[in-house]
Amino acid sequence: MSQKRFALTVTLLFACAILVAGAQEAVCEEIATQALRGLSEHCADLERNSLCYGHAQVDASFAGDASRAAFDRPGARAPLAQLKSLRTSPLDVERGHWGLAVMNLQANLPQSRPGAGVIMLLAGEAKLDHDVDLAEIDEIREPLSTVALQPTTRFAQAAKIAEELGQLQKDEIALADARTRAGDWLRVVNDGTVSWVERDHLAPLQAMESLPVVDVADPFAMQAFTFSSAREITACDAAAPALAIQTPQTSSVNLTVNGVDIHVQSLVSFQQVHRNALGMTVHRGAATTAFGNRVLAGNTVVGILTDIGNGKTIVLDWSGASPASEAEWARGRRLQEALNGLARANGWAEQDSKMSVGDLIHVVARGDTLFALARRYDVRAADILAANDSLASSRLYVGAELRIPNPGSGFGGMASQKPAEPPTPVATAPESAPVDCRDLRLTSPLEAAPGGMSPYYWDGIPAATGYQVKVYDHGTGSLLNSFRTGASQTSISFSAGQLGVGGALQWEVIALADSGPLCSTGKSAPLPHR
Repeated sequence: MSQKRFALTVTLLFACAILVAGAQEAVCEEIATQALRGLSEHCADLERNSLCYGHAQVDASFAGDASRAAFDRPGARAPLAQLKSLRTSPLDVERGHWGLAVMNLQANLPQSRPGAGVIMLLAGEAKLDHDVDLAEIDEIREPLSTVALQPTTRFAQAAKIAEELGQLQKDEIALADARTRAGDWLRVVNDGTVSWVERDHLAPLQAMESLPVVDVADPFAMQAFTFSSAREITACDAAAPALAIQTPQTSSVNLTVNGVDIHVQSLVSFQQVHRNALGMTVHRGAATTAFGNRVLAGNTVVGILTDIGNGKTIVLDWSGASPASEAEWARGRRLQEALNGLARANGWAEQDSKMSVGDLIHVVARGDTLFALARRYDVRAADILAANDSLASSRLYVGAELRIPNPGSGFGGMASQKPAEPPTPVATAPESAPVDCRDLRLTSPLEAAPGGMSPYYWDGIPAATGYQVKVYDHGTGSLLNSFRTGASQTSISFSAGQLGVGGALQWEVIALADSGPLCSTGKSAPLPHR
């Protein structure tokens, strides 16, 4: 064969290889796209604490109930409370298969709240092992039937200061399936909606003494799990294995992922990037790990994994955050579009799929400086100053809200490039008319920090337009977490798990107004983590 003919043959073979690869990638993307779009057809009317077979092939193992063998086709459903493990399949071009499964978690959300719970989407060659003791998961049991003796309020938790979920009218049937340890509150599950009512307001039954005791700290389905996925290169990015977790827009959840606690608000995705490494990308909102890593939208962290046997791995530590890659951003957009299609099919609220980082709001705390905030959020101090018209200088006021433009865009000082100014003490907010703060107080818990995700309650005041809740590690004095609520919300749920058993936390509530903080409850007594 002549040299020219040989070169021509090689060129043609190379060109054919490119065409074949391109065709395979196009088919791969089409299969993945159609599978994601099919979620809206297969997984409509998805109830809380349930699992949906989204697209072939999905394998699941369950405890106890052999009828769960019927979970074998797209659209099939199963309860999460008995799920032991879940595995979705890799791309199969010939059969047009790409495994998908969707879960709707009750988590720490009131079941009567309209819309979705915490949504988890498992895609491609990936696996989840349920790490919660299935015997401890709180399930709705066969209820007792009684009647209301008088009009009575239904609460989201067993406390009068909890969110009100409606009323039981006099003589209305009440279906009670559990009680508090003290026995003074009963859980009512009318129409599948979970709420709590005072026991004295219902007609007494001897069988009420035999109802199971439910604690607010009881674990929920899929609160803890181990995730793993294939690490081989797929035919296209669209079919890469991943796990997406989305919370409602105004809610957050504490989960234990591969042995470590992660506080999630909005949308994150996981992908095993190496045999010993787990990547977490925040596409919208933020995530905070038990190691203190706060990861903002548009960033990825990598967890170092170690094998503990029985196919389980745990995260030893997380890397620092780095900007998400184009492939990671694209993955977030695809997953969000699929979740929005699922939302439309279920009548839930859709969420933004543009995935832009956008701006953040920071509430100034004592000790904050412009320079420190710029370094914390990885932005230029000059950009923070320019984004806040109220900042005539770098002087900050406790309780003031600062707009942080484009976090993660790169740290820098002032535009003049002068040496960074020394930290500026935070001034207190200007004095205003006296406010009656006598009713602002912490109410529960006041003696111990419950295990797992648990609600914390306080009494508010009429003058407040919102509240800030701060949680401290009593041993070190460091700030563990900070939450904001509206004026009508006087409870927040979080987990003390990152302290470890034997640790103790303190918490504080600050009443806020548009002009800044009004007053504080002060720190609670140290609450040991039990």
